[in-house]
Order: sequence, then structure tokens, then C-alpha cells
Amino acid sequence: MTETFTDIFLSNDPDPTITFRSGLAAYQESLSRGQLVGRGWNGSGYTNPEPERFDAASHPAPQAFWVELDGQLLRSHWEWSDFVQTEEENGLKAVLELRHTARPVLVRVHTLLDGTPILTRWLEIENLSEKPAALAAAFPWSGVLQTCAYDMDAEASPYSVGYFIDTHWGNEGDFDWRALPRAGYRIDGRYRRGRHRHPFFVLRNHQGGEQFVGTLAWSGGYAFEFDVDDGESREGSRLWFRAGPDGPAPLRVIGPGETVTTPEMHLGVVIGGFDDCIHALHDHLRTSVIPPQNPGHAGLVVSGIGPEQELTPELIFSEIDACADAGAEVFLIDASWYTPPHGSWHATVGDWQVSLERFPGGLKPFRDYVHGKGMKFGLWMDGERVGPESRIAKERPEWLAKPYGDGGGLGGMIDLTKPEVAGWMESEIDRLIVEHELDLFRLDYNVGNIGAGGYSEQSGYIENAYWRYYEAVYGIYARLSARHRDVIFQNCASGGARTDVGMVRYFDHTWVTDWQIAPRAFSITNGMTMALPPERVDRLAGMGQSGQRTAELDFQFRLQLFVHPSLNWFHLKDAAPNAVQQARIRNAVRIYKDFVRPIHATSRIYHHTPVVKGFEPHGWGVLELASRDRMRAVAGLFRLSDPAEPEYLLRFRGIDPGRRYRVTFDNSAARCEVDGLALTRSGIVTRLETALTSELLIVEAVD
Repeated sequence: MTETFTDIFLSNDPDPTITFRSGLAAYQESLSRGQLVGRGWNGSGYTNPEPERFDAASHPAPQAFWVELDGQLLRSHWEWSDFVQTEEENGLKAVLELRHTARPVLVRVHTLLDGTPILTRWLEIENLSEKPAALAAAFPWSGVLQTCAYDMDAEASPYSVGYFIDTHWGNEGDFDWRALPRAGYRIDGRYRRGRHRHPFFVLRNHQGGEQFVGTLAWSGGYAFEFDVDDGESREGSRLWFRAGPDGPAPLRVIGPGETVTTPEMHLGVVIGGFDDCIHALHDHLRTSVIPPQNPGHAGLVVSGIGPEQELTPELIFSEIDACADAGAEVFLIDASWYTPPHGSWHATVGDWQVSLERFPGGLKPFRDYVHGKGMKFGLWMDGERVGPESRIAKERPEWLAKPYGDGGGLGGMIDLTKPEVAGWMESEIDRLIVEHELDLFRLDYNVGNIGAGGYSEQSGYIENAYWRYYEAVYGIYARLSARHRDVIFQNCASGGARTDVGMVRYFDHTWVTDWQIAPRAFSITNGMTMALPPERVDRLAGMGQSGQRTAELDFQFRLQLFVHPSLNWFHLKDAAPNAVQQARIRNAVRIYKDFVRPIHATSRIYHHTPVVKGFEPHGWGVLELASRDRMRAVAGLFRLSDPAEPEYLLRFRGIDPGRRYRVTFDNSAARCEVDGLALTRSGIVTRLETALTSELLIVEAVD
């Protein structure tokens, strides 16, 4: 077990300075000249004495948070009010309370350390006045990350940033690097860009070796901004950033005496390889953000049927049989269970009563049949939306969220800034879970790219709805998941539109895309297992969402072994099952259950090909999943679209060079024993002759 270390040290030398140390990450802040400013990061555990700390006076925007209230940037005029340290269940927390000397406002700066090199930062902003205050901007973390020298002859700065380049549906996880210019650079989503970009980045210093990794726990509009500045001379550069929610101002109107809480920003520094950086993030998310799964339903193989076919009782019973035979452990009914036969599942959401025209016996016969097969039963709901043909949309038009300009609508999104609407939605979800005795609840969110989103009128202001909306959303799912602890909560949002850790912390696992078609299916899985621990990432194999269109069968199902697998239908109703196909599917499910699932919750995932090029990527894609104790690993080698070389040399990263391992080649079932040193240094060559084929290597220690 890796040792952990956390420490928060307060000193006055000469300004009040807080030193945060977590793992090998160290970060310092000072209250200097009325400004809370970052003084520097270190990835080797060291903390700088005062002469070597960053000089806040040398930068125009050194403040460690960025708050604009009633048209004023509150960058200075802060005074120390209080400082408290507490031992938390998952680490050590500090709360610095600052009082503004010109405006009646308090800011409490929360910082959580959990022993990983990733720190958590959020703000509480309290309005001390007797009037409402309009919060225009609230970036919980900002300031200068570091300064460094650079090559005078270099055309670019020493920094590059890796993030998901594409923001659109079906293109999630498209990871690539971009050189940071000596200028401003902005990454954003869900407001000025599409909503399918996960709020995550890795920023690397090519000279010093540091890699900063960050993720924002926020489901609304957001922005990461970076600025590489030459400073006072051409001999060095300073890297500035800010991260937080983004939307039309005001983001939130704070009532008299009211306190609001910003989203959490998770930020840390690692000196090491890209894998080290991703493992640090996963360890942090598992420790401090996403609660452990209920052991009784962690990693169960989910299956189901959706509106790709016209749902009938006969079809559902047939699919239950097929999925049970494949080894599934959960079966759910997706969209259209509430709409009459041949009706529009999309247009009638909101009327959450079973259509007795479609299912005369209701859902109970399916639930009983599923339970009789030894599986759990689940149901889908698009809880935050009502369709234009629904009764609720016609009876309660005032419940729909208002877009700016009051025209065009927001895809039926309901206005959860209204307490009565939020209460109705929560009660409907609760009723469905209880009434239908659900073992799994799947949430969907099909509202499209809504840009600025909605608004509401608050105390004479036109307030953007994102902040108040997600205060309601998080509260609803926090209460529901706590109330129904034996229910599996699965998150989805038109695929991967809401995979941020602010949302998924309330769910057991999350759907990361609706695009299951190779080769892009690989790049999505590859990228999204950087941003989220792999056991929380849902991927589908089967005929649903057209995943059967391309790639060999093993390619499709092996890709699921590195995440949380879902199965869908394999043949048309009344057609004979394909025994050869069934055997390969059962083999993949067996490997997952017997070999992968026991290690998944603490596993390490290695991205041998972190960047795969092309909208439909070509070349090779390689993933490795290993146990924390290095006793076992699986490696998937996927030949993507051509052009690609026929051979790939794989050197394992997650095994012990001092052990000996049994290696199984799944394509041929051949086995051999190899020293770990050879597997990690010399490697194994895999040859695949054609595009969209694969090989799986299963490695287990023999001594």
C-alpha cells in the first residue's frame, strides 16, 4: 500500500503564508497587500522559502481566486478573518476566511488534501449586506502556476496543454495536445462551445517535467484560461491560469445573508510520465470525489433494450433470454415504455406512466422474469425534460425553462430553478423507483446544445439559470442516491454530455458516449478513461446504437473489458442465435467477470497510445489494465483504420519486472511463460493483417 502524506502549515514570513503538502505536491499561498496570491507549486514535495517564492507584484492578475460582484473585481482589499484546519474522513481540510474591507462580503477558501498530488479547492461566498448581490464571475482557482526560463530560439513557449479537442456528440474523448502560445488560450464547453467536452486538462512543462492536471466538478458552462507571458524580460515566462463556471452574467444572485458555494476545482502537479499523471487523478477521484460503489452491485454487467426497435412484450422477453444467456447481470428497459405503440419516445417524455397499450400487464411481468433469470431490473428516465406531446408540457407550460429572447425553447428542459418543479421531478423519480421496485435507475438528459441556457428573474436581475439549476440537480440526486442505497444509479446525457465529476459523484457509473462504431469507439474509450476511473465508464457492445456496423466481433467486445461493459441485442427476434457468436461474447464476459472485475476498482490503466489521430482514427490503439499489486494485467491491441503498420511492439508497464508471468493470447488460446523483465523491456510483437481487428493478452503472475 502506498504511503500518503498531508500537511497544512501556517507561517508569517513576512506575510501570512499557507503551505499545502499532499503526496509529493506542494502549493503555497500568501495574503499579501490585501490579495490572496499563489506563491508557487512543486512536484517533488519541497516548499520554497520566501526569497524563492513567486513575487505577486510582478504579475497583473496574481490573485488565487477571481470573484466579480456587482460589477467589481474583488482582487484586493481582503483581510484575514479566520483560519481553521480539520481532519476529514478522506484527508485534511483548511478553511481560510477573508473579509472584504470595501464590500460587505465574506469569502471562505476551502482546500482539501487527500494524500494524492491533487488538491481540491472551492469557495463559499457570503453576502453580508441587506441587498441582493450579483455574482458575475466566480473562478475558484486562478493565478500564476509557475515561472520558468525558455529557449530564446524556440518559436513556442515551454508549455503544451492536452484536452478533448472536439465538443460534439459522438466525438467525446478526442484527446490531443496543443502548444500554448505566448498569449492567451481558452478551453471551454457547454456555453460558448458544445456540451460533449469533458472539463479536464493536462498541462505539461517540456523543460521542467511538471504536469499539471485539472478537472472541474461542474455540469454547466465552464472555462479554463491560460496565459504564457514573457514577464519583464525575454529570458523567462510565467504561466497564468483561471478555471471555473462560465455563462452570461450574473451567474448567481446572492440574497441578503445568503451563502453560495462554487464548483470544486481539482488541480495538482506530478513530475513523471503521462500515466503517472492520470493515475494520480484516478486515485484522487476514487478517494475524495466519487463514493465507493456498493459491493453488492459494483461492476455488474448491464444489458437492455432501447427504442432502436419497436418494443413489444414478446421482444423484451426474447431479449431477456438472450442477455441472460450472454452472462448479463442487469436488464433494463430504455426509452418508449411510457408511450403508445409506434409513438415518439422523444416527444412524450414527462408522462411517466407505463403505456398499457404497449404493455397491457405493466412492467411487473418483465421484472419478475428478469429476477427469475437471476438478474436485476432497471428502467430509463429522461428526468429533466418534458416532450411537446406530453400531458405535463400542455398542463404546465410555465414549468419549461426560459431561453434568452424567449424564443426557440430549450429542447423541453424544465426549469429546476423553481422549487415546485424540482420537487415534482424528484418525487416522480422516487415514485418510479418505489412503484416498479427498481434495482437500477438510468438517467438521461436529451436537451441538445443549449448554449447560454435559460434564465430566471431574481430580485430585479436576469440571472443565468445554470448555477441555480445545478444546485437543484445535485441536491436531488444526492438525496435520491442516499435514500435508495440498494439501487444502482447510472448517468447518461445524450451519451457523454454530462460526464463531469460534479455530476457523476452521485452515480455508480456513467455513459460516456452514444457512438459505439469502430474505429472512433476506441478513441472515445481511450480518452474518457483518462478523465474518469475506468470502472466508472460505461460502453456498449451489441446491435444497439449501430455498434455492429464495423470491426470484428472481438474488437467490439474486447474494448468493453477496460471499462464497465453493457450488452445489447445480438440478433433479430425469432431468429436463431448464432452459436459461434455466442461463444465469443461469453468468452469476453467471462474474462471481464473472472479477471478484470476483481481488480477494477483499484486498477491502473495505461494509455500506450494516448493520442490517436483522425476523426476516424488510423494506426494502432493500445490499452493496458493492471492490478495495483502488479500480479495481473490485460492488454488490448486494436488495429484501427489504415494506414497502419501490421506489427506493434508492446512493452507492458503495469507488471513487475522481477516476477514471472503466464501470458495467454486470446486469439489463439496459446500460452507461454515469460519473465516480467522481458515483458517490460523486450516486449511482445503482435501482428494483425487487417484494419479493425484486435488481440487480447492476458497476463498473470505464476510465482
